[in-house]
Amino acid sequence: MHIPGIKYKHSCFLCSIGREYLVKSTSTYSVKVNPKPFNNGHIIIINNEHKPLMALSPEELYGMLKEAAVMMRALRHIYNPQGFNVGIMNKPHTAIHVIPRWSGDVSFITVTFGAKPIPELPSRTRDALIRELGGNQ
Repeated sequence: MHIPGIKYKHSCFLCSIGREYLVKSTSTYSVKVNPKPFNNGHIIIINNEHKPLMALSPEELYGMLKEAAVMMRALRHIYNPQGFNVGIMNKPHTAIHVIPRWSGDVSFITVTFGAKPIPELPSRTRDALIRELGGNQ
């Protein structure tokens, strides 16, 4: 959670996402629930270094993309979305966002007020994913 007017230790949003959002970690990347989700189940696969996409080795990129597919299968089982948006951020880390989507998931509240009502806390998303993946990762 970011409170306006408060100075945080990390200037990088992805680095500032705490361990309480951690689903899984490897030597190359971490999977975290987005603390500011667009939808329930919004996760981010974050390279552990400040490396843009072009600086990743083929093995690093493949590992992250393979993980995106694993997370999509788990999210499909938990939430049964109609589809997914998958997007790659390039700076300062390479990060892959996986966002479950449903028909009509953008409401007048989002359009009118710039706010997105999310009925589930990110911590519940994290717990559901950890259970689905077979325990602590």
